Amino acid sequence: MNDVINHESGTCVWYHTTPNDRVGSILRDGLKVNSKPTWQDKPEPWIYVSTLPWGNEDNVTILEVDLSVIETTDAGWPFVDEGTPEWEERWQLRVFKDIPPDKVKLLTKTTA
Repeated sequence: MNDVINHESGTCVWYHTTPNDRVGSILRDGLKVNSKPTWQDKPEPWIYVSTLPWGNEDNVTILEVDLSVIETTDAGWPFVDEGTPEWEERWQLRVFKDIPPDKVKLLTKTTA
């Protein structure tokens, strides 16, 4: 096991929320950096994962993501630095490498 540990669970399990129409390609091809963004204006060279499942919107899927194949140098915390008051509130991690499909599984799916 590596050091990309989710501090909420103590494991390498993280979560990714995506529109339902992307689930098939993600489960087939994995999560890809520079993919068409959902909540940003342009593709970014990372994949966002969260410490806990989130997404109470219609037509979204929450995926469980196993980051045990990702090295610590291939991930980083956005928006917060260690030692700051916000550090304990961190919830979103950026992963700078593609995540293979065998490390992604469907957790929940909502519809309209």
